[in-house]
Amino acid sequence: MRQTISYLLLITCLLFTFSCKTQFVQKSYEIENVSVSEEVGTMDSTIVKLYAPYKNILEKDMNRVLAISDNELGKGKPESLLTNFLADLLLEQGAVVANDHQLNLTPAVSFFNYGGIRSTLPKGEITVGNIFELMPFENELVFLELKGEKMKAFLDYVADHGGGSVGGTQMVIANDIATEVKIGGEKLDFNKNYWLVTNDYVAAGGDGLEMLAENEQFINSGEKIRDVIIDYLEELAANNQHVNPKLDGRIK
Repeated sequence: MRQTISYLLLITCLLFTFSCKTQFVQKSYEIENVSVSEEVGTMDSTIVKLYAPYKNILEKDMNRVLAISDNELGKGKPESLLTNFLADLLLEQGAVVANDHQLNLTPAVSFFNYGGIRSTLPKGEITVGNIFELMPFENELVFLELKGEKMKAFLDYVADHGGGSVGGTQMVIANDIATEVKIGGEKLDFNKNYWLVTNDYVAAGGDGLEMLAENEQFINSGEKIRDVIIDYLEELAANNQHVNPKLDGRIK
């Protein structure tokens, strides 16, 4: 550091010299290396020894292969391989989590906020590290009971944003609103209540989804969505299945 500062001082002096009418000549400069205290070095080594085993365990787990994907999965609108994969995964696993927690409900629609999807998934091996890059947040899986009109307001939000990651529903975007909406293959009924599975961030109105905060019921499963994804991928691999989502025209 001291050596670097000396060089900077030299350069500054030279620039100052050439910028003035009166010429000065730099006769000499000094370079000095400042030794680091041996005690500090010893302390650093001790810290490294303490965390090194945990670092190795973490790196090993991050490199653990969960499943194999037949294609690279990238996000896009109105739908994409990645957004469809995540939405369908959440809808399917949401039902499993609800059953495990004896909640007596089945989610009809699923939703991942587009901005919360932070990376792609590669073709070939998908590792734990890939999932942490995809979902770096500690969001939890939650269930919301919505009236039909609130569900329509939510889907209008999706339409106004050009589509996104939704499962269990089909719709056509026209004039930035959701039209020809079907849920579970049936026309949206304003007199019916529907369960939405999503994350706790948007459930609280995040990303401009204030209508979701106006729900009939809110249930937090306590399950981390990232863990749900990891468990799902491990189950796929255990059944010798690959990740292979399709574009199905759910949003047109």
